[in-house]
Amino acid sequence: MGQVVFRWLNRSIFFIFMCVVSIIVGLNIFYSRGYHSLELKTPTFFNGITLIGALIVIAVVLIYRNKIISFINKIPKPYFIVTLLLVSVLLQFTSVRFLSVNLTWDFGTIVSSAKLLLENNELSNYFVMYPNNILLACILAVVGKFSTPDLFSFQVFNIMIITLSQYLIYRITSKVAGYAIGIVSLFMGVFLFPYIFYAPIVYTDTVSLIFLLLPLNMLIDKNGNLNSRLSIILIASVLFSFGMILKGSLIIFIIALSIVLFLFLQRWKKLYFILPFIVLLLVKTGFNYYIYENEIVDKKQVDRYSFPVTHWLVMAQNGERYGKFATEDFHWTHDLLEENPREKVKQIHLNELKKRITEKGWIGNLHYNIQKLAHTWTDGTYYSLNKLKRQPVEPENFNRLVDFKSGDLLQGFARIQHFILLAGLLFIVKLKKRNEMITFAMLSVIGFFLFFLIWETRSRYLVSLTPLLIIVSCIGYFGINKKESSIE
Repeated sequence: MGQVVFRWLNRSIFFIFMCVVSIIVGLNIFYSRGYHSLELKTPTFFNGITLIGALIVIAVVLIYRNKIISFINKIPKPYFIVTLLLVSVLLQFTSVRFLSVNLTWDFGTIVSSAKLLLENNELSNYFVMYPNNILLACILAVVGKFSTPDLFSFQVFNIMIITLSQYLIYRITSKVAGYAIGIVSLFMGVFLFPYIFYAPIVYTDTVSLIFLLLPLNMLIDKNGNLNSRLSIILIASVLFSFGMILKGSLIIFIIALSIVLFLFLQRWKKLYFILPFIVLLLVKTGFNYYIYENEIVDKKQVDRYSFPVTHWLVMAQNGERYGKFATEDFHWTHDLLEENPREKVKQIHLNELKKRITEKGWIGNLHYNIQKLAHTWTDGTYYSLNKLKRQPVEPENFNRLVDFKSGDLLQGFARIQHFILLAGLLFIVKLKKRNEMITFAMLSVIGFFLFFLIWETRSRYLVSLTPLLIIVSCIGYFGINKKESSIE
């Protein structure tokens, strides 16, 4: 009876995943928000031409995939891996050299605050409103202590994080599907748009990658199966917990891990499913204790003025912004907290949330959520170009990148790459057996899809999910081939 239930749960997860991915791929057929993120109009025929281009590439990959795998297996492994990683580092440093920006928005505040933290062991009032960004400031302060607390040092750190993440994508894919498919995933990771163009931007979107891939690499053994050792699960849970402190949406990975432990571990070990949540509670409590006891921020101020969760829920229903950041909602919540107790602000938010949803009606909410999903899931630039246009150090470089034909080619590359990546998820339907890694990835995609329906959203928030998209997409296209599966 128990096995029947677990088989049903696995099939349900797969069915929901396929429905979610079908919606996402369907949206990408009709929508493309890369130009929109730069406040530009999408050229006529752009979507159609790039869709045809993506379908041609997909067809070529499917037709010649066996020859591609055979070719990869003939080349010495270290040459492939080292060469691709060196290309990645070169691309990222080129991006830093020519596309760096002056310190603005939250990114600038956090970089500046890391230096302040080193000098005075305190943070500004920004972190009272947004205590979720404290961990990143602390990480950068540590980096600055061992090097120098300037932007370039942090950018080098960012490049190290991205490059290590690309290697871990290769390593995890190799364990699950074999060396050749691992190389394909590394190739896709090296040339993935956000991994190149977010190199100058040191923020949670890229730093969070390591808090997914390090624990995941530990959890997947050399045969591609779940490592059920208690010590591994505990260490992985600690890393996932710090990831959640760094970026709240990463709680989805903790939930996914818990479900995987419950579904795949045997007998009494299924009780391990509660461990990720216990560890999260302990790590979060310990981190807060350290921050408050060392007076890095004032606990009373945080308890009084930090933006409640309801702020992001109500902003997610802003009809004019389709759930994106809204300056008017920020000022509204800020003023409410100045004048009212935090609990009352939450209630005001909930009343406004109900009002915004009700006013749209059934048809209005359907249209609203389609548009919200479109600007979240159909931007192959992952909002990186929008961030790079904000006070670039050398504006002429950015202008040359996005103007006229070069801009069209860049947007075309981003859209074709993005569509190919997402379409590959559909092909896991061919797999006869979906193991723990695949199930974890499916749960994460479902979680991100649902989470950003109810939360404030941007396409860049998906950067944290891209390693899983790459791994599953490559397995979807090329299947599992472990004949030459030794891992470097």
